[in-house]
Amino acid sequence: MGSIPSWPTGLPVLRGLASSAGSDSLHPATQETQFDDGPSRVRRRSLFVTTPLNMQLRLSAEAFVVFKAFHLNDLNTGARRFQAPVQLPDMSLGQRVCRISGKVAWSAPRRFEYLVSFTLLVQDW
Repeated sequence: MGSIPSWPTGLPVLRGLASSAGSDSLHPATQETQFDDGPSRVRRRSLFVTTPLNMQLRLSAEAFVVFKAFHLNDLNTGARRFQAPVQLPDMSLGQRVCRISGKVAWSAPRRFEYLVSFTLLVQDW
């Protein structure tokens, strides 16, 4: 097993557009197990704390080709984790381990401009 891929340098920092950045869940919800008698047991769902961030990137035609190749080849259509520069809660940039969760949507609202949207799971955000 090799090292994890890095976000391509030609692509923008993962901060998304101001209107799209954010999350509906600061941390993953806990897992709760009910018992017939006694209190329920509540615990973390995973070993790593990840925060889902809604990303929306405006890309040139050239950058869209780079993103598409990165997603397909380096990330195995989103199955692999990667290192990327991410805007942190204090508005600084930091390198974090990330994963794209679910589908990646795209559109071309203008000629030679692509809009790419996805949910980014950021570890230790």
